[in-house]
Amino acid sequence: MKAKSWFEVDKDGLKALQLGKPKSYIIRELVANAWDENITFCKIETAHKNGIATISVEDDNPEGFRDLTDSYTIFKHTIKRSNPKQRGRFNIGEKQVLAICRDAKVESTKGTITFNKDNTRSHSTLHRSKGTKVTVNIRMSKADYEEILDALKLYLSPKNIVTTINGQRLDYKQPFKTISATLQTELESNGIFRKTQRKTEIEIHQVIGDSYLYEMQIPVTKIDCQFSIDIQQKIPLSIDRETVSQAFLESVFAEVLNAIFNDIPEEKSSEKWIRQATSNERISNDAVKTIIQKRFGDKVVVANPNDPNANDTAISKGYRVIQGRELSGEEWQQFKDKAPISSTSSLFGTKGFALAQPITPTPEQIKVSEYAKKLHKRLNDIDLTVRFVKCSGSNESADYGNATLTFNLSHLPSDFFDNHLKTTDLILHELGHQFGNHTEYSYHQALTRMAQELIIIALEDPKFFD
Repeated sequence: MKAKSWFEVDKDGLKALQLGKPKSYIIRELVANAWDENITFCKIETAHKNGIATISVEDDNPEGFRDLTDSYTIFKHTIKRSNPKQRGRFNIGEKQVLAICRDAKVESTKGTITFNKDNTRSHSTLHRSKGTKVTVNIRMSKADYEEILDALKLYLSPKNIVTTINGQRLDYKQPFKTISATLQTELESNGIFRKTQRKTEIEIHQVIGDSYLYEMQIPVTKIDCQFSIDIQQKIPLSIDRETVSQAFLESVFAEVLNAIFNDIPEEKSSEKWIRQATSNERISNDAVKTIIQKRFGDKVVVANPNDPNANDTAISKGYRVIQGRELSGEEWQQFKDKAPISSTSSLFGTKGFALAQPITPTPEQIKVSEYAKKLHKRLNDIDLTVRFVKCSGSNESADYGNATLTFNLSHLPSDFFDNHLKTTDLILHELGHQFGNHTEYSYHQALTRMAQELIIIALEDPKFFD
């Protein structure tokens, strides 16, 4: 009994797996094979007639198709696996294309292979003097054919290859910026194909419309970014060559943002891709600091949920208070590590008053203390306790809580208590906190009520102020 090989491939089964895919993969595989070689031009021709799309890709590689058996042998070893600057690795792409063809032909320097309509394959010694031309005929709708043409519009021309599409040259586009970074790639070494880290260039392109992640000029997947990003080496891809991991994408976003954070407009500083970039450990200190400023402004603090008074004070002083839910855990970690933001309590917390150094008041300060007690009793029918302290650890000039008014002499000028307008202003400001915080309606309502009552008192009972 004759031994048989381990595996067999069913063409119809492979075809069934391809039919539901976007037809753009057809042109991707054919063009990638050409661009991977030592060529100076690539000619792409397409046509659609009577439900048949004809697509040909021709190049001028002096060696031609290196091994014609590659065209029909799935997963055959290829030297492209060990070259990070070539896109091929699986040696399955052209077979995925051929599986859905009505017929096809590969013409190269080593002969011609014809894939016939009856599912047979024939070989001929007819050959080209240089280069390879692959022609495929595929049944498809006009819409599918238009999809291929639309996909071709997204391609970026390699700088050293003249590429034409139906007679029109694909112009080279100068990147907005080119940077270097160490990224994950896939390479074969000692017979093992594995992921590894390698330094490469990243080309950043400004776009109008949709943005894409590219692998050496060929679009891989649409990305939520204001730039298109072209990685100049193999990128880790699934076998369908259309998806990358989220972790890889976030690493790319971080490297890009590190290079262009100064170019990000304020109105785009909270876009999803930037938030993903600032969540990544690769993000730089300067990038984080700049994005914080552009996203939240120059005056920014982190809310302390256990210190609502400090949060409220920060808002009243024009600070942008970041709440915990506004950032992901990963963003908070990077912000903490690379651009720490002060908390509302550290800037405006008054808990330190309880441990502040008590100060014996001067005669003028005693007068102000009695005045404050008199005001609170008359306006709000509340007995008031007044304290004088020094607390350099707090930025507040005064604090009110539990019917106690505390003056912080560390932040009040020595002549403050001689100015009745200033003392009255500060006292009313603090007494209003009996009814709410700075940003609450009840607080402002209390201030206007007390001011109104003081006017009436001044008119009807001026001796109150003696």
